[in-house]
Amino acid sequence: MAQETIIIGSGINALVAGAVLARSGVAVRVFERNEELGGAIRTEAATLPGFTHELLSSWHPLFVGGPAYAELKTELEKRGLVYQNTIMPTGVICNAGSGILFTDPQSLADEMKRLGDGDTWASFMADFGGKIDLAFGLLGTDFWRPGAISLARTAQKRLGRRGVITAMAETLEPATPWLEREFHSEVTRALLAPWALHNGLGPDDASSAFITKVIGAAIAFGGMPVPVGGGVRLVEALARIIRDHGGSLETGADVTEILTSPDSKSVAGVRLKDGRTFTSNTVLASTTPTSLYQDLLAGNEKPKDVAASVKSFRYGRAAIQIHLALDGKPEWKDDSRLADVAIVHVLDDLNSLSESVNAANRGYLPKRPTIVVGQPCTVDPSRAPAGSSILWIQLQENPRVIKGDLAGEIDPGDGSWNSTTLNAYADRVMAQITERIPNLPSITKAKVVLGPKEIEAMNKNLVGGDPYAGDCRVDQYAPWRPLTAATGHKTHIEGLWHIGASTHPGPGLGGGSGYMVAKRLTERSFIEKVLRKK
Repeated sequence: MAQETIIIGSGINALVAGAVLARSGVAVRVFERNEELGGAIRTEAATLPGFTHELLSSWHPLFVGGPAYAELKTELEKRGLVYQNTIMPTGVICNAGSGILFTDPQSLADEMKRLGDGDTWASFMADFGGKIDLAFGLLGTDFWRPGAISLARTAQKRLGRRGVITAMAETLEPATPWLEREFHSEVTRALLAPWALHNGLGPDDASSAFITKVIGAAIAFGGMPVPVGGGVRLVEALARIIRDHGGSLETGADVTEILTSPDSKSVAGVRLKDGRTFTSNTVLASTTPTSLYQDLLAGNEKPKDVAASVKSFRYGRAAIQIHLALDGKPEWKDDSRLADVAIVHVLDDLNSLSESVNAANRGYLPKRPTIVVGQPCTVDPSRAPAGSSILWIQLQENPRVIKGDLAGEIDPGDGSWNSTTLNAYADRVMAQITERIPNLPSITKAKVVLGPKEIEAMNKNLVGGDPYAGDCRVDQYAPWRPLTAATGHKTHIEGLWHIGASTHPGPGLGGGSGYMVAKRLTERSFIEKVLRKK
């Protein structure tokens, strides 16, 4: 009997890897330390019965638009997974006005014309849209495989050598100069700029323009799909694929050690907290680098450069989630259309966004944060009883350790996120939202606030509340993710693979790293391919 492939963790990357491997005939065993599967997908009636909330991640455009879904779509649908979408995926309300990014090309063209950026947007989509396959290819390519060479050749053939150099420079540009150079309207800038936050970047960070372009174009083309009934439906469907093909998944199973051969050169299995051991010559660890190398491989001799890289690995800003159960529908006073938009960013302008990110990076609470107001019922009305709705509110500009408050109102105390600090800051956020949704206090039936401590408690990989499992600035991204001395997914231990948001292609609920590794493990050798053709 062939040895099982062991997968540590059950986030989207782990489950995608397990599903792809199981369908290919590989015996799979998944261990999850929590009592429920899903990683950063946590669907619960957290406020009141009948109100379905996504406590952490919520939106699935990267998964639906990615290769894992393309391969597994039929199998997932057979197991009850249904995605809903909207033609109004995102919008913004700022001091200069409001705007909506539509998936309908004519509606979007009309909106950009209204904002005074019709020609600029058309030019951007014509230029970037013509090479969007290269952009997505860059984010979806395993840099240490032959596919990366193929992508480079394609880029050079299409763009020319000088064009490739220009494109490389463009991928490193911050969003602020690009937005200020190309778009006239402050509303257009505020509509696009916050999307870099969803990849862990601020508008002044290198590569934030590239990420803003990629996400903006992806949303314009693909919308903001969510599973009917919540992300748990995706988790359940992926788990069923694994089980239906002979695999197993065990919750409450905390892997505390990765076992290696006597010479420490190859993987030998895992040991659980309860003392059980399982042998395997292939282990996929969906963990952070610190957890993998300092905890699970604590007794393993590591190359000096790897150990040094782990020690210098940085985590990013903390997240805060606020979930509301509403007895009615939000009424946006400045633009009633926003009531039907899936995600609305609330901010003053591009400058306030920049200030808030920089403040959080330096340990300060923002005075006027950028607020992500998700309205899941606009896409999936089943998330709340008839006549009711919910809000999914995310804050991404929070210090992991608090040094001070830009508004001078909240005492940082010892720097930790205690209940007093968390609730005081949540009140500031709710007051800022209420400026735009005056009826919000009167229709709020229940509220749940999750701070950095609560978020990390739900998912060990979200260290200090970092929703992206590691700082995503350029030196810890793309070919340098997860570590400068341990890039890619193959570790220095034969048979041990590193997947998850801490690895390339990074966070975003796309399942990319799990898919890449699973395809590598099921790839036929050249000889096998030749024999198969005969």
